[in-house]
Amino acid sequence: MNQKQTNRKKSFKRLIKMVLSYYPVLFPLIVVLIITNAILGALPSIFQQNVVAVLQQAWEQGWTWEVTKPFIVKLVTMIYAVALIIGIVYNQLMAFFTQGVLHKIRKEVFTHMQKLPIRYFDTHPHGDIMSHYTNDIDAMRQMISQSFPQLLISIVTIITIIAIMFYYSIPMAVVILLGAAVSIEITRKLGGLSAKYFILQQKATGKTEGVIEEMVNGQKVIKVFNHQDEAEEIFNQANNELYEASNTANRYSNILMPVLNNVNYLIYAFV
Repeated sequence: MNQKQTNRKKSFKRLIKMVLSYYPVLFPLIVVLIITNAILGALPSIFQQNVVAVLQQAWEQGWTWEVTKPFIVKLVTMIYAVALIIGIVYNQLMAFFTQGVLHKIRKEVFTHMQKLPIRYFDTHPHGDIMSHYTNDIDAMRQMISQSFPQLLISIVTIITIIAIMFYYSIPMAVVILLGAAVSIEITRKLGGLSAKYFILQQKATGKTEGVIEEMVNGQKVIKVFNHQDEAEEIFNQANNELYEASNTANRYSNILMPVLNNVNYLIYAFV
């Protein structure tokens, strides 16, 4: 397990270095936009009570709704306008950034493939090789465009919320942090199992595509030698392996959120 975690860290660091080499200015800018957007999303929670206290003090001093309404509208409009502009700029840059990174990775993969010996192509099914260009690259696209930004947003949000909790109530913060520790452990267990079978799913997908390609290209040979039953058996075996891996991976993935929601309900009840 430690070796796997080390390999994952090395792969992640390698990916970050690769992305930085592609876009040394754009990538840090996108990271700043993600962090800014996350902070702006947490601003209402931070300033809610302060704004209410200021408005209450103003009303006690004789201010009316007609006087305070423009101030409230301008403040809320400004916050949401800034968040909207940052969101639009971020989405446009992210689309350009993601597709640009994938374009460069595909070129590097293809260039590297041209340098591989013939023995590699003799020992690897064509479908498995093509899977690197399709399924694996698509998985990387999801990681770059969705998983990484969401991870960064979650980290910033968690830090902000923890600071707010300790500011308002230390005992409540301790209870919530204990619940968060339970949630993290559950996520680690179920997420680890899900990741294991998603990896098997990727491998099974490549194997199945290789079997299909070979069967389609060799259809005449199969019919000439009357190997339809053997071909069907080989396909069913690969297809069943893909089904089992996909079913198990998605089962663990789909039960994660309901379990975490129940933990959150328990935390809410304790608080």
